[in-house]
Amino acid sequence: MSSQIASVCVLAAGLGKRMKSDLPKMLHPVCGRPMLHHVLAAARAVDAERTVVVLGHGADEVMPHLPQGCTVALQERQGGTGHALLSAEKELLPGAALILPGDTPLLTGDVLRHLVDEHMRSGAAATVLTVILEDPTGYGRIVRGPDGAILRVVEHRDATPEEHSICEVNTGMYVLPIPGALDILRVVGADNDQGEIYLTDVVAGLVNQGERVSGIAVSDPSLVLGVNSRVELAEAERLLGNRIKNRWMLDGVSIVDPASTVIEVGVTLAPEVVIKPFTVLAGRTIIGTRCEVGPCSTVIDSRISEKCSIPHCFVKSTTLEPGTSLAPFTAFDGDIRPSRVIP
Repeated sequence: MSSQIASVCVLAAGLGKRMKSDLPKMLHPVCGRPMLHHVLAAARAVDAERTVVVLGHGADEVMPHLPQGCTVALQERQGGTGHALLSAEKELLPGAALILPGDTPLLTGDVLRHLVDEHMRSGAAATVLTVILEDPTGYGRIVRGPDGAILRVVEHRDATPEEHSICEVNTGMYVLPIPGALDILRVVGADNDQGEIYLTDVVAGLVNQGERVSGIAVSDPSLVLGVNSRVELAEAERLLGNRIKNRWMLDGVSIVDPASTVIEVGVTLAPEVVIKPFTVLAGRTIIGTRCEVGPCSTVIDSRISEKCSIPHCFVKSTTLEPGTSLAPFTAFDGDIRPSRVIP
């Protein structure tokens, strides 16, 4: 059986000016992984036939970090989201395409499966993922008709005062028909405040052709949080970090003070592990059952066997044998010094 989605297209060509960084925005880490990786991981849930990543600024830096199996399209100039999709035209397969921004690291596979399922259930030509915000300032407003179908998406800069009062906004995530969406973008033009080709113009274009566009609202606004500044990056780190820690606690790990604890996404913990305050677990660290880590310890890319004790230590690229107890303030990288192991 073929996939419901022919292509996933992740738009990751933005300059990221507000990050004020030489590092391309998509490579800024959130809980130990570049934010683009989080989006691609969520996208795997829809099992598309092809995954296309549109790159622009910093493409040479980003490409080595892409997972195997991704196809790259280049956006040679900054011409808007619609122009970015047109840049991927040669790589997109005919059929339904899931379009995602690359700067939404809190996105989950469950959200995308729900979006795709709603698209298939409704029979609409396209489906927009929306969210309802108390303060929609800056976001494109969702304008619906009497039957609930979406008529158009109006960018904040181009909205009328009446449209500014709408609290349902666009997340920048869609299921769109290919090649139909591309045909609309080729002729729609850039007659707007920004002088860009908007991806949202596909919605009005389909409606003008007599097609139906549906919309489904995500229940939790944090799941579609975009990262455009260091402030938003820190907020994404906090929210995803809480999600990671809550999952481990529900799986039987004790975290004495979650607020002072950092656990990156690549870490694996066994049940009955105790994590004490001011501890950082990073990289591909694996910690066995009945270990006590912390307080004030950092463990990076290490394998810690069961029943180990690591108080006030720095441990990197190291394997500890079962039952190892390190003396406080031990610091090593890749080796065990016997004098720092408590018998």
